[in-house]
Parts: sequence; C-alpha cells; structure tokens
Amino acid sequence: MGMTVKNDTTPTNIGSKRIVSNAIVLFVRILVLTLISLYSVRIIINGLGEIDYGIYNTVIGIITTCTFISSVLALSVQRFYSFSLGKNQSDMISDVFSASTNISLIMAIVVLVIFETAGCWVIYNFLTIPDFRMAATLQAFQFALFAFILSLLQIPYTAAIFAHEDMRIYAIISTFECFSKLGAAYLMSMSSYDHLVFYSALLMAVSLLIMLCYVYIGKTRYSECKYQKVRTKGLYRRLLSFSSWTFLGTTANVGLIQGNTILLNIFFGPIMNAAFGIALQINNAFTSLNNCIVLALRPAMIKSYADNNYPYLNKLFYIGNKMLLYILIAIGIPFIVEMDVILHLWLGDQVSDTTILFARLMIIYTICMAMNLPITTVVQATGKLKQYHLPVETVTLMCVPLTALFFSLHLPAWSVFSSMIGICVISHIVRLFCLRHCYRFFSIRQYVSALCIPAIPIILIAFLFALIVHSHLRVQSITACFLTIVIATPLIIILLAYSMGISREERTIIRQFIKSKLKIS
Repeated sequence: MGMTVKNDTTPTNIGSKRIVSNAIVLFVRILVLTLISLYSVRIIINGLGEIDYGIYNTVIGIITTCTFISSVLALSVQRFYSFSLGKNQSDMISDVFSASTNISLIMAIVVLVIFETAGCWVIYNFLTIPDFRMAATLQAFQFALFAFILSLLQIPYTAAIFAHEDMRIYAIISTFECFSKLGAAYLMSMSSYDHLVFYSALLMAVSLLIMLCYVYIGKTRYSECKYQKVRTKGLYRRLLSFSSWTFLGTTANVGLIQGNTILLNIFFGPIMNAAFGIALQINNAFTSLNNCIVLALRPAMIKSYADNNYPYLNKLFYIGNKMLLYILIAIGIPFIVEMDVILHLWLGDQVSDTTILFARLMIIYTICMAMNLPITTVVQATGKLKQYHLPVETVTLMCVPLTALFFSLHLPAWSVFSSMIGICVISHIVRLFCLRHCYRFFSIRQYVSALCIPAIPIILIAFLFALIVHSHLRVQSITACFLTIVIATPLIIILLAYSMGISREERTIIRQFIKSKLKIS
C-alpha cells in the first residue's frame, strides 16, 4: 500500500506534556464556563420569561441550522493546518490561511442573503409566534444572524490557534466571552427596553469583540496569518472537497437537533420548546466537555497520521475514547439520578416534570454522540471522508422524519428522544465499519474488547449504586442523598475504570504522571 509504519515509540516528552497540559487547561476552562453558562440560563429565563425564552431558542435554532457552515470550515482548515505542520510545510500553512479567509468571506455573504430571505419567510409562515411578539422576534433574528456572520469571519484565526495547540489562548478568550455573555444577561435583566431584542443586540456586540480578539492574536502571534495570494495549486479544491463531506455530516447532526426543535414548536408550541431548550443547555455543557478532550488530542492525532506514526495514533484514539466515556458517565449518572434536585437548584421551583425527563434523556443522547468524536477525528486525518460520511449521515438524516412520524401518530413530546438516541446508536455502529474501511490499522474486535466490554459492568455497577442510594437515603434526607450520589458515584467509576477499564500500559502512564506532579521519588 506504499505506507511505512514507524515503530511504536513513546511520544516525546514535549508532545506528551503539551497534550496533558492542554487537556488540563481546557478541562478547567470548561468547568468554569459550564458553571457560568448554567447560571446564566437562570438569569436569562427570569429576564425573558418562559414564552420569550422559547421564542429565543427557536429563533436561535434557525440560525444554528447554518452553524454547520462555520464548524465545517473550521474543521477543514484545522485539519490542513495540522497536517501541514506535521509535514513541516510552512508555505502551505500560509496558503491555507489566505484561502480560508477568502472562503469565509464568500460564505458570510451567501449566508446573509439566504437568511435575509428564506429565514424571515420561515419565521412568518411556519413558526408558532404570538402576533404581539413577531416584531421583536424579527429584530432578535437580525442580531443573531450578524453574530453568526462574525463567528464565520474569525475561523482562519481560531484554526491557527488550534493547529499550534495554544489552548491557553483559546481558554482565556473563550472564558472572557462567557463572562461577557453573563454580563449581557445581567444588563438585559435590568434594562427597561424589550428584553428579547436588547439581549440579542448585546450578544452580537460580544461576538464582534471576540472576533477582534482572535484577529489581533492571529496577526501578532502567527507569521502565517498574513493575507497573500494563494500559490498552492488545487488548494481551494482540496479544502472545499474536504469541507463538502464534512458539510454533509454536520448538516445531518445540526438538522437532528434543530429539525426536532422546529417539530416540537409546530406540534406542541413554545412551552415545549422552553423545556427542550433547557435540555439543550445541558447538552451544550456536556458537548463542551467532550470538545475540550478532543481539542487536546486532535492536532496530535492528525500530525501522527501525517508522520505515519500509526501506533501512537492508535494510543491516542483509545485514550480519547476512554477519557470521554468514563468522564461523561462519572458526571452523567449522578445528573440523571438527581436531575430533579439539580434543576430546582439551577432554575428554582418552577421546573416541570417534562423538563426533568427531557434533561435526563438528553444526557444519554449526548454521551452516545460523544463516542463518535475520536472516530471522526481519525477519518478526518485520513481525508477519506466520502466513504465515511455518505453511509453514516444517510442513517442520521432519518431522525427528523422519524420524529415527525412519531408526532403524527400522537406520541408524547418525549418520544423525540426515542428517535434521537436510536438513530445515534445505529449510526455509531455504521461509523465503526466505515473507520475499518478508511483506516486499516483499526480493529472492531479490539474496540469492543478494549472499550465496550469493560464499560458495561462499570456503567451498571455505578448506576445501580446511585439508584440504591437514591431509593433508600432520599426518604431520610434529600441533601445527604444528593451529596452521597454526586461525590461517591464518580469515585466508584474512577476506581472501576482504573482497575477494569484501562490497560496496564495506561495505568503505568497515569501513575507516572501523578508521581511527577506530586514529586514522588
């Protein structure tokens, strides 16, 4: 096959320390941002009210149906940046920046035209919006649209930060962004102006400020972030070809969420959108945690593939899978069992049973989706996206029609998660076979034996423990029950994962890392 495989060597100390350091920085970042974001939701709901909050999530949902454009382009540019760095092709890196700048500008213009026409038409003709809130809804839509366009224009600069693995810079700016949005929520709650419109305008201002920060960092820190004529032949074609198949994948995933959001609005109205919107906030928090793990690993995985160091790539792949699974279930199981307490602490007393059920089911869906990330990263490194996305997204695109069928049969609103989780599980199985086809060093049998089989008893033991504590201790003391589950369940999962879920080599790496941090001789 014309491919040389390097010996399975231990990664350099610099590379390993950078990955660990980036993972810690991003984890701390996401912990802070999650707490701030969840607190912000309470302020936003109190400031907007239930109807306006449902309207806001629906309007943002329309814009979000196009965020796949920014995520697709960002993934494409990051991949080519990292691949070029792995090959030490400095001229190629400069061309990637200039080409991505041109593509971002063209996409921003196209998005503006489409949403100023089709977007307004959808709001007028399909969404359930009270007549007295239509004018405010359209103004909020305009501000959200321009905020999205600003996020498009910053892609070449954020991609440079990720490719150089400067996650501290990203953590600082994104933390500042989160605090700015919290400030916007406070200002909105104290404003005498229409809260929906005023909050949307403040978010657009925050987007402008963040874009200027990324541009400044890119221009002053990275030599390749200087616009020039693109010299690499075929670069536009390669970028757009890569993007086109990633586009299909992201379209399907965005459509799965936002299509179901619109269906809930059509069949059940804004109140159900508010419950789904709260569940999506939990999804966003967990997804951010997923991304902080993958962001720390993705550049090294792509560089390893470019350098033909497949054994190291395989190590990173399994480490990423195990980190995602065990961290998510350590957080997810206590959340699921104690969701009613968590939501009441977060949002106050006005929490419906539907919201609690939606939030629990959303966590299950989010964990299932997270396990796709390491697979997608390896496929992106290979560049063989057509063989991957075409079969996978064919399955994923069936979710919204399936939800529409459920609702047409008068099934309850929570049945939306039956289609979401079911389709996610089926598509994951398809992903594994596609990865085996795209990357010949992957073994489905090894994936099942190294990850799936050890994970099943760990999940069952932890979940049964949480349920037993909940059923026996809840009657005596809600606080004692909550604290026991939240503290003890993650500890049990960590101990079980260390003893049953990871390999001997991975245990050795963990012990060495802890000793180095504690300076134990």
